[in-house]
Amino acid sequence: MMAPQLKAFLVFLVVAGIVILLFALAAWSTRRPRDVDYGAASRLRKRFLVVLALLLLASLGLTLPRMPYAKEEQIPDKVVFVAGKQFAFGISDSAITNGDQWEQASSSTPVQIPAGGLAEFRVTSFDVNHGFAIFSPGGQLLAQTQAMPGYVNRLRVRLDQPGRYSVLCLELCGMEHHSMRGVFDVR
Repeated sequence: MMAPQLKAFLVFLVVAGIVILLFALAAWSTRRPRDVDYGAASRLRKRFLVVLALLLLASLGLTLPRMPYAKEEQIPDKVVFVAGKQFAFGISDSAITNGDQWEQASSSTPVQIPAGGLAEFRVTSFDVNHGFAIFSPGGQLLAQTQAMPGYVNRLRVRLDQPGRYSVLCLELCGMEHHSMRGVFDVR
């Protein structure tokens, strides 16, 4: 199976090739001066606009239903509490409201999330802004939100692939930012 990044790169190459071909055809067709029928050109532009609008609507119709994020009215199967603090994430089944709870959450066994279930991460921070990013067992970025002091962000995501997921900080938060990690398991 081809990685999504490789698929996106191949789609980019195909689209870029088509654009280059169209520019080459336009340059080739304007080698010699000729009279322009402005009425025909206007009709062609209108058709082109309609085709582009239909392509946009079709692509939206095909991609929006496949978004990985859950609808707001769905009740999550699992609520996971996350608190960032330089330089680790505390991830727990219960709320993390103080340093002792954070210490326990950051050093305990990983939280278990049911595969295919809707998980809601309630993310905050005890010190500075952190980027809370969930990576699949294969290392692909799946979802992210901000961990901010005094505020709880809710990130809902459905995780289908069983395994150990990594959480990394995506916002430079200090000298040990590169080591700021957390983990949880999907079973």
